[in-house]
This record gives sequence, structure tokens and C-alpha cells, in this order.
Amino acid sequence: MCTSIKLLLGNRLLLAMLACTGLMFSSWASASVVITGTRVIYPSSVTEKTVQLSNQDSYPNVVQAWVDVNDPDSTPDKTDAPFLVTPPMFRMEPKTGQSLRLVYTGSGLPQDRESVFYLNVLQIPPRNEAYKDQSQMLVMLRNRLKLFYRPAGITEKPESVVKSLRFSLKQQGAGWGVEVENPTGYFASFSEGKLVVNGHETLLETSMVSPRSQAIWELPKSFSLPAGPVSIRCLLVNDYGAEIKLDQEVSR
Repeated sequence: MCTSIKLLLGNRLLLAMLACTGLMFSSWASASVVITGTRVIYPSSVTEKTVQLSNQDSYPNVVQAWVDVNDPDSTPDKTDAPFLVTPPMFRMEPKTGQSLRLVYTGSGLPQDRESVFYLNVLQIPPRNEAYKDQSQMLVMLRNRLKLFYRPAGITEKPESVVKSLRFSLKQQGAGWGVEVENPTGYFASFSEGKLVVNGHETLLETSMVSPRSQAIWELPKSFSLPAGPVSIRCLLVNDYGAEIKLDQEVSR
């Protein structure tokens, strides 16, 4: 009986289909179908958005693409987002490129803040003909990128996020947490966050903070409120995937 395995690697989902026993495969799939950029910004003023792919392999790959609302286990036949992707499935020849067209087909999204969706690009490699008489492992890589629908009604500029974020210490039951307030109409995405107390850094488990809302980053249970100043050092990810350093005092 065949078995399927799913492994989450960063923003890539590895789907492996194992064919019974006696597995033979030359190599694990690498990031060979590459997407230009680390996120997609879809302004409400456009009728479509183009995303560029390139196949860096020396062999063809079949690619499927779809958009979901917030389901890492979504599949092309169960897509639930108001976006049409064309072509939804295609073959990419070796060392070639392919454009994906994204078209917003919905209505009723907030016009004063961003909404987030997820673009999935699944790479399906061919079977290795050198082992056609043996059982093989077929490894499929799924890239999953954030897709931000950005309405024209947002009054702030995207660059305002880094200066607008506010951090404060909040008691969480018997422990403490860092409350992150995002008053802007944009999502705030972080790649790293550290709380600095008397020169000592505590790594935080950061999360994306929604527009005009707050989020709590929990601190270790061993954390106790210090007498001196507390600051936070973060890496904020901008529209181009670049990391912007943020160093700010944390209020109490």
C-alpha cells in the first residue's frame, strides 16, 4: 500500500508519495521551480496581477497553482479564496519561464485595511526513467506565499508601519507577554524579534500582526519584570521581502 508524507519546510510544503518498498530515487526535490519575490501585493486598482515562475531544472515539471484563505492543507479542488489563477495547471519545460495571472473575483473585502490570502504553487517532477522498473519516490514541493489584497482606501503609506508599531509589556495570567499594536491598514510581518533587558536578549516567537489590531508574543515563564528599561529589536519584512531593523523601547 502506498503512503503519503507531508513535511512543512519554512514556506514550502514537501509532499512525498512513497511507492511501497524498494525505494529508489536519485535526489530529493530542491527549489527548482522558483517564484519571483517572497510575497504578492494585489492593489485593488488593478484588474490582474502577474507572478513570474522559472524552471531551473534540466527536466520538465508539471505545476499546479491556486489560492486559499488560510488553510495549509488546501488542495486545488478545494480552493476557497476569491482569486482566479490562470493557468491553474501547466507543464514547464526545462530552463523556461511561465507567468501566472491572478484575478480578484470577489467583493465585500474591507476597504480601509489589507486582507491576506495564500498563493500555492505545487511542483510535480517526472518519474525517473532510469528506474522505471523499480519502485520510486515522487517528491512534490509546494511553495506557499502570502497574497495581500491592498485596497486604495488605506490612508497611510506602507513605509509608515515601521514607525507606527507600539510595544508594551502585558501580564498574561501568571506570566508576561509583549503586546504589539499595529494601528495601520497594513499587515506587519516579522522574521525575528528579541526582547532586550539589561543587555540580555530573549528570543520571541513572533507572529504577523493584522491591520488595526493587537497581538501578544508570550515571554518565557521565567521572565520577571525588571526595574530598568526594556527594549525590543525586530526585523520587519517589507513589500520586497527586505528586512527592516526596528529598535524601540517597550512601555509598561
